[in-house]
Amino acid sequence: MKVTNKYDLPIALVRAMSRDDYTKGKSDYSVTGLLTPPKVSLLREQYNDRMEMDISDKMYTFLGTALHKVMEDTVMPENCTYEERLFTEIDGTTISGAIDIQERVPAGTIVWDYKVTSVWSVMNEKAEWVQQLNMYKWFVETVKKERVVGLKICAFLRDWSGNKTGENYPEASIVIVDIPLWTATEAEEFIRNRLNAHKEAKMVMDFGQELPPCSDKERWMSETTFAVKREGRKTAIRVLTSEQEAKEMAEKEKGYVETRLGEPRRCAGNYCGVAEWCKQYQGEKNESN
Repeated sequence: MKVTNKYDLPIALVRAMSRDDYTKGKSDYSVTGLLTPPKVSLLREQYNDRMEMDISDKMYTFLGTALHKVMEDTVMPENCTYEERLFTEIDGTTISGAIDIQERVPAGTIVWDYKVTSVWSVMNEKAEWVQQLNMYKWFVETVKKERVVGLKICAFLRDWSGNKTGENYPEASIVIVDIPLWTATEAEEFIRNRLNAHKEAKMVMDFGQELPPCSDKERWMSETTFAVKREGRKTAIRVLTSEQEAKEMAEKEKGYVETRLGEPRRCAGNYCGVAEWCKQYQGEKNESN
């Protein structure tokens, strides 16, 4: 991937932010890789030499990397294991997961993951966090034969404001998020399903066929909404998810309904990095034009 510097940032900073020490070790798939949509993974691999990212877009990744580097250089308590990558094999395929911290307590092991994230992420349950931490749980229990009694995320909220309040708004800029635990059976079934999805997509690509589409969930599809508006008013009177309710309200308010179509936010914002070469997304764009 080519890294650009559109805003002429200092070269020393660009070099520091361009470093990528990530490795999945001697594994075919990592936990992060398994959670990535198969289509996205394969397109990234195919178009890696043509992909571009400006260094300014790596800020949040850089902050996360810096946090992990500081943790790595800190002497851990004796009951904690930091940044251990565990490996195992499923049906001849090696998979791995790197766990930030394993804290051993009298009842068993607590798996911790550190994230630099947004306030929105802790105010709304993120399925990816639940999946990731439970996959780590499965690795610890399967590889190390240790009982996992807790899954926790230590979230550093980059956009937290002490002036904001409201229901569920976090009280501090660093908060702990407890993740619900799956059974070992549930976790293994999920891992096998993800692994099979990646293998099948790779097989499809090797045969020169069209890759299976990403699901709405994988594309972060937003919901279509209906805004009740009135001439002369800049903002909507109300935004509803039911078109019928919106029409009824518009009639009472002597206004009109503006349909705001949902969109695949991951694609539209090119958060996957490969929207330019995705036939699924490009085809939808052409249809709407």
